[in-house]
Amino acid sequence: MHFHVSVALLLCRVSWALPRPVDAIVLQIQRWGVVGAQQSGERVLLNGVLLTRSDEIDNIIKTVSTAALIPANINLNQISALKDHTILRSRECILEGAQLHWTDRVFYDGTVYLTLDHNDTWTAQVSHALALKVLWDLEVRRTKTERISLQEGCLHLMRELNLANQQSVLEIPLPRLLIPILGVVTFFGLIIVSLLVYKKQGGRHPGGVIGSIIHYPKDMVDMATETKTCGYRTL
Repeated sequence: MHFHVSVALLLCRVSWALPRPVDAIVLQIQRWGVVGAQQSGERVLLNGVLLTRSDEIDNIIKTVSTAALIPANINLNQISALKDHTILRSRECILEGAQLHWTDRVFYDGTVYLTLDHNDTWTAQVSHALALKVLWDLEVRRTKTERISLQEGCLHLMRELNLANQQSVLEIPLPRLLIPILGVVTFFGLIIVSLLVYKKQGGRHPGGVIGSIIHYPKDMVDMATETKTCGYRTL
């Protein structure tokens, strides 16, 4: 009973730990267990929701998921401080636009413990994780193999789930869509205002349409009067 309560609390904290960018697709493959116990579990989340898995997706996930939380060559005496504590490994594929990223993190009772760098070495996020970091960094070949399988698995999973095409639709930001709409609404609004002004003046054209570069000539009667006046002054 204690194990299930601990795992439930851990999964809640881990689900909140990853900040999700706007319009990003986050696929998390999580495996957890209590150090020194036989109980363990695994789940796959898509943007925080359990993923419905097909046989093909299951086969890809098996290549991405880690076979064991703790490498076989590490015995409990070396990590005695971790005994009876919950360890969770979260391997994540993050699709932002056309960019596909991956992360590999280890949690200790819900707190980020280790993170894998792109040079296949681990970074300790807390001081008491240094001992485990040193042990895991000795497994260079295994770490590199797992990192490559994560990169390739992320690409295959996104293709299999057809998420790349969905993301291209999400890439259109709302402001870019609103600008042309507002432009059209403003144009027709100016036309309506111009017509209202025209009717208010009794049908006489106000001298041009608002928003237009067309300029109408002055009234012909006014032009004739100005011509005569100019003629008298010449004489």
